[in-house]
Amino acid sequence: MSTSRRRKEVVAEHRRASRRVEIGAPSAVHVPFEAIMRHSGMLHTVLRQFGVPARDQPDVMQEIFLSAWCSVEGGGFRPRPEVPLKRALQSWLFAVIWHHIFHYRERLYRWHRELAAFAAPGMAIHAPSPFGQVEARMALRRLERLKPELRAVLAGAALGGTAAEIAAELGAHPGTTNKRMHRGRGQLRKLLR
Repeated sequence: MSTSRRRKEVVAEHRRASRRVEIGAPSAVHVPFEAIMRHSGMLHTVLRQFGVPARDQPDVMQEIFLSAWCSVEGGGFRPRPEVPLKRALQSWLFAVIWHHIFHYRERLYRWHRELAAFAAPGMAIHAPSPFGQVEARMALRRLERLKPELRAVLAGAALGGTAAEIAAELGAHPGTTNKRMHRGRGQLRKLLR
């Protein structure tokens, strides 16, 4: 039986079950937690078939077991009397698994979409071309040849600081800062030629 056909049957069974609860048909059946845990092999196989990565499978399995147990404790497991209990539990667990996988994929999709929205605009606008990256590296290497006090003044100017602000930050006189800025720019211009 194909996965999509099985999924449709489970959804239909879930809808029928929810209608029966409204009508008041079968009563709730309490199943011990161990009986739910016995289906961990099936659960692991279904998670693999639905493409849940191995790194996320333990977390999703824990969510499924907890949800199934809470549902049983709350009276949510209401099998039809004519269906054997083991088969009814397996079908019901498959519906719970499918529900959690659907929500897992939805969360994953939202996470990827938000990550792409966060990363894409800034990267597209400010990403230099490969040629620009090489030029920037070469300029930085040439900037390293300058004396540290000249580099510090040029870095402050590149960040938009005025001579007075740079002088205050470096603890120097504004006149000295202006001279270092003029000398640093001249030396850097020569190195970049």
